[in-house]
Amino acid sequence: MIMKGNTLVALFLAAGVLLSPLCASAELPEALSVQFEFDGMGNAMTTTLPVYSGLVNAGDPYVLGAEWWIRIDDSTWPPASDPQARWDYLFNNFASYDVGSFSWTIVFDEVSCASKPVWQLEHSTNGIMGGTLVVVVTYTDWDMDGILDIDERMFAVYSGNLIVMKYGTGIFAGYCGDGTFNGSLQNPDPANWADEYVEGSCWLNLQNCQVGVQNTSWTAIKELF
Repeated sequence: MIMKGNTLVALFLAAGVLLSPLCASAELPEALSVQFEFDGMGNAMTTTLPVYSGLVNAGDPYVLGAEWWIRIDDSTWPPASDPQARWDYLFNNFASYDVGSFSWTIVFDEVSCASKPVWQLEHSTNGIMGGTLVVVVTYTDWDMDGILDIDERMFAVYSGNLIVMKYGTGIFAGYCGDGTFNGSLQNPDPANWADEYVEGSCWLNLQNCQVGVQNTSWTAIKELF
């Protein structure tokens, strides 16, 4: 199910005063595909900032065993001390009902939140990467009555897309790109705002964004002389 990423070429350090900030990281392939599976826990109703976090438990060796987290900007929501008010705010303002699929959808983005959620993945030896993301959570109206019952909040599916920013470290330094993810969410006791268990899969399409910077910078330096 999980596809292996491309093999990294040998790492090297380049000497030079003018070019050292650009060449200090590894020489990497221009394109890198990374796929992995993950799980973790979180709670958007009782914590501020809401954080979901866990481990990469299967997939590409570049990220296998890495820790991940997602943080949601809740500064425009009711306080976490009143989880019912937080839920009512999100559901009443941002949940949309699809009569065709009998389901509700809530999108966590810069509209429902003060800013886009952010994410990070940290591997103990290979480095860190992160960026922003949009999460779409869908609850099914199992009895098709147009009312989201408390037991229907015990399970949801989610999907979304993410952006990889060029601020990584280690072998991920200089990479940027995008990706998609999907999975499921389980809440054993939504009436009492229990923590939620999440699991899913993620696909990242990375580009070595340092390639164009190096070429442009070297051309500019030669023109000075």
